Amino acid sequence: MSVRAAKPRVIASLFVGIAFSLSAAPVSGQNVTVSAPTSAVVGADIDIRWSVIVDPLDFISIDEVGAAERTYGSYVYARTAQPASIRVPEIPGSYVVRYHSKERGYPVLATTVLEVVDTQASFEVLAPVDASQHVTINWTGPAHTRDFVSVDTVGMQDKRYGPYAYARTSPIEIRVPDQPGEYMVRYHLGQSYRVIGQTALTVRGVTATLDAESQVQAGKEIEVQWDGPDAVADYISIDPAGSPDRAYTTYAYTRFGSPLTVRVPEDAGSYEIRYHMGRSRTVLAAIDLEVLANSASVTGPTSVAAGANFATQWRGPDNTGDYVTIVPVDAGPREYLSYWYTRHGSPTDLEAPLEDGRYELRYMSGRGRKILARAEIEVTPGVVPGTLWVASGGRQGDTADNIGAVEVILDASGSMLQALGTELRMDIAKTSLEHLVRNVIPEGTPFALRVFGNREENSCRTDLEIARSPLNPDAASAQIQQIQPQSFARTAIGASLNQVAQDLAGVTGPATIVVVTDGEETCDGDPKAAIERLKAAGFDVRVNIVGFAVDELELKEQFQEWARAGNGRYVEANNGEQLEQAMTSALEIPFEVHRGGELIATGVVNGEPVILAPGTYQVTVLTTGSTEVMDVVIEPRGEHRLTTR
Repeated sequence: MSVRAAKPRVIASLFVGIAFSLSAAPVSGQNVTVSAPTSAVVGADIDIRWSVIVDPLDFISIDEVGAAERTYGSYVYARTAQPASIRVPEIPGSYVVRYHSKERGYPVLATTVLEVVDTQASFEVLAPVDASQHVTINWTGPAHTRDFVSVDTVGMQDKRYGPYAYARTSPIEIRVPDQPGEYMVRYHLGQSYRVIGQTALTVRGVTATLDAESQVQAGKEIEVQWDGPDAVADYISIDPAGSPDRAYTTYAYTRFGSPLTVRVPEDAGSYEIRYHMGRSRTVLAAIDLEVLANSASVTGPTSVAAGANFATQWRGPDNTGDYVTIVPVDAGPREYLSYWYTRHGSPTDLEAPLEDGRYELRYMSGRGRKILARAEIEVTPGVVPGTLWVASGGRQGDTADNIGAVEVILDASGSMLQALGTELRMDIAKTSLEHLVRNVIPEGTPFALRVFGNREENSCRTDLEIARSPLNPDAASAQIQQIQPQSFARTAIGASLNQVAQDLAGVTGPATIVVVTDGEETCDGDPKAAIERLKAAGFDVRVNIVGFAVDELELKEQFQEWARAGNGRYVEANNGEQLEQAMTSALEIPFEVHRGGELIATGVVNGEPVILAPGTYQVTVLTTGSTEVMDVVIEPRGEHRLTTR
C-alpha cells in the first residue's frame, strides 16, 4: 500500500550533493512531536500539527504501520501552514502519522498512531426509469472531495464506471444509459474508486414513431412528425438506406419540437428518416424516403465582352441558397466569380470576368454546391483592365512581422469529423495549424489557442487550450495534436469570441484573431456583436475568419460581414493546401476596394495585385485599430501602386 511520492525523492537527490560537500551533520530534531486525531473515516481529510520545523523540506505523511522510513503515503511539507490538511487512506486499518527528515533515507523524527475506520454509503430505493432519461438519486455517504456516484453495469469492477455525478450534496441527477437493462447505482470513493455502497436500478426500453412524406426532391426541406423520448441530444436524420446506427447525414435535434424540419440530402436515392438516441446513436424508429433527382438548366449568350453585364435565364429547384454563376471551364464546384441567387428570379444579371477566355454558366445548389446545369460562354476582349498593388509604407503594424499577439480560435465541432478526400477535416486543420505555429508566427510571439467542440459531445463548450504566452512551437504542436472533435459538439463561435478579452487581458499592442471554422454558429451566439464589444473595450484587434470546406455561399457572406466588423477579412479554403495558405494570409494586412459604396475586391498588403476595370475606386486598408482610405483611378493596362502611410 505504501508508495513513493516523486517530489521528496527529487528533493532528497538535490540535497545529497550539498550535504556531502558540507560534511553532512547527523539528523537533529529529537524534540519534534506530531499530533493528529486517533481515528478517522476512510478518505477523510484530517488536521495535523507538529511542534517544530527542523527543515522546511521535511515532510509529514500517513504510512502503514511498520513501513520502512524511506517509504511514505500522502504527505505535506513541514513548511505548510498549520494545521495542515492531509487525506487518510481509503482502505481501513492501522496507520501511523510520521514526521520525516528530508535527509537521505527520510529518517523519521516523530510519530503518532491513526486508526482508519470504514464507512458505508446508502441509497433510497430507485423506481425504474426510461433509457437516456435523468434519474434523481437520494444518498447518504461521507461526501469527500471527488467522491462520486455512477450508474454501472452489473458486475463492473470498482475502477470502472458509467455515467456519474460528484457526491457533493444529495440528491443528485444522472442521465442513465441508452440501453435498457439492470444496472447498479454505486458510491465510489474519490481516490481509489472503491465502492462503499450500491443499489439496483432498472432502465426501461423506449420507443419512437415517425411520420413524413415518402418522396421529396433533393435539397428540399421535409417536415417530420415524431414521438419519442426526446432525451438530451436525440436527433432525427435522413440517411442512406441500410446505414449503420452511428452513421448519419443531414439531421435536426428533437429539442426543437415536433414537427421538425430536416434538410434532404442533395443526392437522389433511397434513404431512411431515422430517430437516433443522442448518446449511443441507437436507432429507435425508421421510415423509408425516396429522394428524387433535381433537374436544372441555365442559358445565356454564347459570348460576351469582358466586364460587360449580361442576362442569364435559369430553370431549377430554386432551393434555399441556390445560385447561378460564371466560372472558368475547369473551375471546381466551390469556385465562383459573379453570382446571383435564384430566389431573385429569372432572368438573372451577371457580370462577365475582366479576362477573356473560355467560361461556363452554372446552376449551383446552395448547400452542397453541386453543379446541376452548365452552359459554355466565351468572354471576348472588352474592357481592358488595370492592376492595383498595395504596398506597406513601413509603419509599425503594417507587416506580418509586426502582428503583435495572435489568438487562434479553432472549430473542433462534430462536423470536423467529416472526411474531405482521404482525410478528416480535423486532421487537415491540425496539420495547417502546426504549419502556422512552426513556420509563420515568429517564435516568442504572444500566442493563445482557444478550441470549441473538443471536450464534450452535444455541447457549446469553449476552452482555452493554450493560455497566452510566448509561442513555443514544439509545445504548441504537441497541444494541437491532442485536439479531438466530439460527436454533435456544436459551433460556439460567438461564445469563443466573447472570451477573447479575458484571453488577451494585459495585451496593450495590436492583436490578430484568426477564427477557423467549417460551419455556421449553432449555439445562439452573436459573433458580430462579440467582435464589436471587443473593439469597444479598447482592444486593438483584427479578426480574420477562415472558412474551411464551407458548403453554403450565404454563410460565406455572413463570415465576410463578421470579419469586416473586426477590420479583418474572410478567406475560403477547400483543401489542405488552401487552408495552409489561408491561415498564413490571415496574418497579413487586408484591404478592400470599393466603387460607389459597393465592395468590388479584397486583397492583402504586399500580396498579389488585384485586377480592376478602369474607373475610380476607394481603397480601405484595415490596419488594427483604424482604417486608411485612399482614392485611386485605374487606367486601362495601368499598373497602379498605393503605399500605406
